Formats: sequence, structure tokens, C-alpha cells
Amino acid sequence: MCLPIVFLLIFNCCFVESNQDSCSIVRQQYTEMGLGTAAEVPFNLQPGNICDVSRGCCSQEMEKSFVKRVKRDYSAIHRTYFEHAYQSIKSRSEHFQMSIERYLLHNARISLQSCSLVHSSPSAKLPTNTTNDETLNKHQQEVLDVYSNITHYFKQADLVKDVNIRKILKTFVRNTLDIRNIRRLRTVTCVNDVADRLERALHAAWMVKESLKFARSLIASIKQWEVSEECLHALSRLNYCALCDPNRVYHVVQPCSKFCVNVHKGCLASVLQISARITEWSRLLQSVLQDLQQEISLISAMSEVNHFIHSTLTAETPEDICGHDLYLLQDPWTEALQFHLTKHAEELTLFEGLFDTLPYQICDKVHYSRPGSENHCWNGTAMSTYNCHIANNGVLAPNPTQVVLGDPLLNEQELRLKEIIRMLYDITGITPSPTPLLQLNMEDIGEMCFEPKPRDHWTNTQFDTEEENVSDKRAHDSLSRDTSRGARLTPAHPLLILLLLLTLWNNHG
Repeated sequence: MCLPIVFLLIFNCCFVESNQDSCSIVRQQYTEMGLGTAAEVPFNLQPGNICDVSRGCCSQEMEKSFVKRVKRDYSAIHRTYFEHAYQSIKSRSEHFQMSIERYLLHNARISLQSCSLVHSSPSAKLPTNTTNDETLNKHQQEVLDVYSNITHYFKQADLVKDVNIRKILKTFVRNTLDIRNIRRLRTVTCVNDVADRLERALHAAWMVKESLKFARSLIASIKQWEVSEECLHALSRLNYCALCDPNRVYHVVQPCSKFCVNVHKGCLASVLQISARITEWSRLLQSVLQDLQQEISLISAMSEVNHFIHSTLTAETPEDICGHDLYLLQDPWTEALQFHLTKHAEELTLFEGLFDTLPYQICDKVHYSRPGSENHCWNGTAMSTYNCHIANNGVLAPNPTQVVLGDPLLNEQELRLKEIIRMLYDITGITPSPTPLLQLNMEDIGEMCFEPKPRDHWTNTQFDTEEENVSDKRAHDSLSRDTSRGARLTPAHPLLILLLLLTLWNNHG
């Protein structure tokens, strides 16, 4: 009778040892990945607060390490992607402003050239009380004042302009005619039309400049944006909670692709909310840039101004200013400006859906589960199926992976972006489409996920398909585990069978 007792003691020691080593594989992988020390990993199975892994080895210290790691990794992704977007919009903003300022400077040179040609002409009627050089200097100063004010109109940041284009041109006519000793009997009739067309074109160009400048500040705000705690917990469940499962080799575990997309859509909800507005903003800017070449052509408006200045310098009477034959100087910069405006419009298409694909890009970059593996992948708690739909974009879209929170700074920027979009609609004359009012309904979150289709446990297939059933593979794996990870007592444990056989043999003997 002593033999069964000896075998029972041996079996009990083996079982206790295996139970104490149940988290050894977790401890090994945890330390090898540099997440923390072995002391942070528990010896016995216990659930975590963030990682809800059935029969897992999780501790609060481990979860803190997970959150710290995902915060570092996610910040690196943000810096890389958003810095690229910021530099892209910055270069386009600076290039556009430089193009317009160079064009205005070029037109100032054209008008100054006109002054010189007028004064060098034998038929020029100049005042007799001053020298030719003095008169030329006075005329050139008046031309410079016109273009100085026009450039200031474009460069100033305030929406309320302190420059009146009509007043600028009328002042130029009055001073120029006074220099030429020509008496003004009435107001020059065409000055208002020339001024209004120029002001409309300049305002459109100014609006493009300010919109691009705001886009720079918007992307800069997104660069500084911090993800929420809910997002960090969801990222931990996505990236590291599988490590708490002692029955898994972490490096071969692939998260479900839909689960990955939903996590990142929840984390980027505030950014994705703005992304749709950026697309609308981009298309309106493209329309304004096209109008600057056609309906409200800046080139045509500046040509009229140059012609108006030349007419004022050469007309014998004020009435001749508006009826003067069109005077054109060679303008090689016209084609250059058209090229730049067209190029800017084409480049703005790159900002349509600027962040819409970011969740998918992140998931593809880290090689999450590929198409066809959705039935057996990490869903945040186990290796199974992920039975949820992909969430929509925005802070009001229900997301099954986390509670989506808006960011106050980005909300403020979105309001400013809406105001700019409204002004762009006014310039283009396009009627905006009505935007439906969206509200978050908590019941919608429950509808995001669904029950998996029933399965035939004898054939291990779904009732309505012949695909392999792998949704219950975790339960199957738990019955046959490698002894190196710590074997546990099961109905078919070999030590138990041996003990029973020895007991029967002893009783029989």
C-alpha cells in the first residue's frame, strides 16, 4: 500500500511545480522585449484591469509598461506622419505667397517702365516749370505708392482691410494730373470698375494665402495633440495584451485587421473629424485658384491697372483716360503665374482625405492580420474571430474598442476651419450642401458587433458554410499544451493514468 502513496506524492509535487510555473513563458517574453523586469510578472494566473485575458498572467505593473510603450510608439508615428503633412502644407503656403508677391513686384516694374517710356517720348507733354527728371521722379513715386498699397492689401493678415483700392487709384489720378498741370473737371468714370475688379481678384488671392497659412497652424496643432487614456488602453489591448496569455507565442500572434482599424479610428477620431473638412477646404481652394485664372483673373485685373496707369500718364484730358487705346508691355511673368496657379491647384488634391487612410496605413505598416485570417486572430481578449463592423470616422461615430473623446484644441480649430470654408463658398459662389446633424447614440455601439454564426461541433463547421471553424480554437488549444509552458491537470493527464494503473495492480497483487 506504500507504493500508491509514493506515486501520489510525486504527482502532487509535479502538479504544484507546474502550477507555480504557469506564467514562466510570459515572464520570459516580457523581459526579452524590454518591457520591464521579471518581478513585474505574477507567478499565478490573474486577470488585468486593461487586459481582460481569460486565464492570463497580468499585473498592474505590466499594464503600466504596456501603456508607456504604446504611448512612445504612437507618438513616433504621429511625429513622422504629421510632420510630413506640416512640411508639405508649409512649402505650398510659402510658395504661393512668394508667387503673388513676385507678380505684383513685376507689375510695378512694368508701370515704372511705362513712366520712363512716356518721359522719353518726343511727343510727351511735360510741365514747363520743372525738369524732366523731377517730373519723372514724381510720377514714379506715385506709381510706387499704388503698388505699395496693393501689395500691403495682399500681405496684411486682417480680414477687415485698411486699404481702399478705389481711393488708391483716385489719389493716383488726382496727383498725376496735378503734376502734369491738367485741370480735372469731373471724376474719371472708369476708375471704380478697374478698382473693383482688382480688389475682387486680390481678395481671392488673399483668401488662398490665409487659408494655406491657417492649414499650417492646424497641422501644427495636430502635431501637438495628445491621445486620450482610453486610446492608450485600446492600443495596449491591441499590441501587448496577447503577451499575458501563457499559451501563446507572442511574436506569432496577429491582431485582427478590423480590430486594428477600429482601435486607430477611435484614437484618431478628432483628427478624422477634421479630415472631412480638410477635403472640403481643399476642393474649394482649387476652385478659387481656377477662378483666379478665369472669372476673377488676377492677371487681367493687373493688366487693366497697368493700362490705367499708362493712360493717366499719357492722356491729354481726364476724359481720355478711360477711352485710351490698350497699352501692353511685354509680360513674360504672365505665363509663369498661370503655371504656378495651376500647379498649386493640382497639389491641393493631395490634401483630399489627408488623414482618412491613416488608420489603414498604420495597420498595414505593422503587418497585422492579412485578408483571410479574420477567423483566427487576436481580438483583444483571445485568439478567435472579431465580430464587429469597421467604425465610421469622427468623434460621433460609435466605436466598439473605446470611448471616443473629442479634443478641445482640435474642436476649436475645426470651428475656425468651418468659418474659412464659409468664406470660400462666398468667393466661389458655390452653394454648400446641407450637413446632417449627427448625434451619438449609445445603442449604436451595441449594434456595431454581432454574434458569430452557429457551428456544428461534430463537423466543426458553420451550418451555412463549409469554411473551417476556428473561432473556438482557443478552447481546443487549452486541452493540449506544451509542457515547457507549464502543464496543468486535464482529464487525460498521463501521471493520473499511471497512478490508477499502479493502484489497480497493487490491489490485484
